[in-house]
Amino acid sequence: MKAIKMLLLAGVAMMCACQPSQKSESAKSMLLLVDVQYDFITGSLAVDGAPAVMDGLAQYIADQPEGKFDAIVMTADHHPADHSSFKEHGGIWPAHCVQHTEGASIYQPVLEAVKKHQADAPVLTKGDNVAVDEYSILANEASAKKLLAMIEEKGIEEIYVAGLCGDYCVGNSIKDLVAAGHGDKIRVLTRYIGNIDDGSTLRTIVAENNLQAVQ
Repeated sequence: MKAIKMLLLAGVAMMCACQPSQKSESAKSMLLLVDVQYDFITGSLAVDGAPAVMDGLAQYIADQPEGKFDAIVMTADHHPADHSSFKEHGGIWPAHCVQHTEGASIYQPVLEAVKKHQADAPVLTKGDNVAVDEYSILANEASAKKLLAMIEEKGIEEIYVAGLCGDYCVGNSIKDLVAAGHGDKIRVLTRYIGNIDDGSTLRTIVAENNLQAVQ
């Protein structure tokens, strides 16, 4: 009997060693939504196919279980009317995302889906300096400081990235996050990223940085 009891105890010990702890928590995650603004969807600088892609993004967010994301952050162009990137001021782009206009506002279906998860989800802005065109959110000193602090303070281990557009603001934000040491955290939601090109720029960024693409 003693031998049998010892065998049973040993078996229980092995099961405890092999099974994951019930107290273990899933990785803390952030959803980073880049420039999901009307001017890039239906406005002056609309990306081909953006309405369908952004409606898909809204549905993806709505379908996620409560608590899926420990943080949701949105970025937004916030240009003064005389921004140097605009064609009428010597730049290459039509005027877009001008401060306090409808075109600069966050796409309503995405915003509503976000608010169901996080009512106080922050919007970090960029491009507010008339002389500087900031594609990456980390190119804006104030917003970069806030985003990096949030990643650190919340212990974020996964950063899911989506938005507009892959060959400019999404791609550059990803590259800067990699440069900041967060490449291993990035999960690129390729299905929910619109592109001006055929998607090749984003694919190159993903491949060259050995990033994880998520469908």
